[in-house]
Amino acid sequence: MSVRFGIVGLGMGMNRANQVNSTEGAELTAVCDLDEGRLKRAVDQFGCAGHTDYKEMTERDDLDVVWVMLPSGMHAKFGIEAANNGKHVITTKPMDVTLEACDALIAAAEENNVHLMIDFEERHRPSNRRIKKAIDDGLLGKVILGEIRLKWWRSAGYYHGWHGTWALDGGGSLANQGVHQLDLLAWFLGEPASVYGHFGVYGGEEHREVETEDLVHAHVKFKSGALGAILTTTTCPKHQQTQVQVHGTKGIVGTGPDVWEFVESGVEVDPGPSPRNTTEDALLVIQEGKKPACDGNDGRRTVELFNAVYASGRAGKEIQLPL
Repeated sequence: MSVRFGIVGLGMGMNRANQVNSTEGAELTAVCDLDEGRLKRAVDQFGCAGHTDYKEMTERDDLDVVWVMLPSGMHAKFGIEAANNGKHVITTKPMDVTLEACDALIAAAEENNVHLMIDFEERHRPSNRRIKKAIDDGLLGKVILGEIRLKWWRSAGYYHGWHGTWALDGGGSLANQGVHQLDLLAWFLGEPASVYGHFGVYGGEEHREVETEDLVHAHVKFKSGALGAILTTTTCPKHQQTQVQVHGTKGIVGTGPDVWEFVESGVEVDPGPSPRNTTEDALLVIQEGKKPACDGNDGRRTVELFNAVYASGRAGKEIQLPL
């Protein structure tokens, strides 16, 4: 029997609608958006039901899971509504913008006995799964340092709406653009113990509407003893870069560019079969009871980490975790 999906938010939600529509065992039952033009395009393209009333969509009996593709600060509110109507929940990244919202969504999923999944698609990339397995299998030896480096550009037009606001974006280059890499850093290195960070708006007149930040530089101490380095910015006008690297006493691995080098030659890792995307992951979770690639607790950890970076920047001192 197919798993029946509903999607709210048809900006990036159209990408996920295509993903659901092209996945065997998944059925796009309904979509929801306040923009009637976008809604009509989706209904015409996929032959599904269309709603402008979200509550009406979540009350459908022919729906198993709701995928929330709205501004970040709305994820928990809409996820809770779905959970309270007995629907499994997927939120796009990040899970929300505050720990209080994350906790409320986790509680709603538990109370209603539904699954909660966070859509961090980088976890499904074979290169990242290979890195994760190499670390978990001890092939890097003692892990010393993990680094994420994201240097992108966003023009003034990007910030004419909810982007770059504390209430709905939760931050800027870190909470929005770099949050995938931040999730990978915590996935690879484990629980963070403390953070020391700095952030600000450096884009000048081009970024005059940015309320949050367009550049973050931070250091993380992990409970394992490993260190983390974070650099994210949307002020870089050319040669956009996204890099993740981890090294230990026996090797260095990473992406952007791909790095796979060990003290001993011939080290290979087979991460094994895995879902290729969040839709395939959701099918395994809902139909077979598998653990999500990223569950609510993992999603919360990433929100805690970027909030700790911002708290450190405001206070000008190291912040201990948990918050």
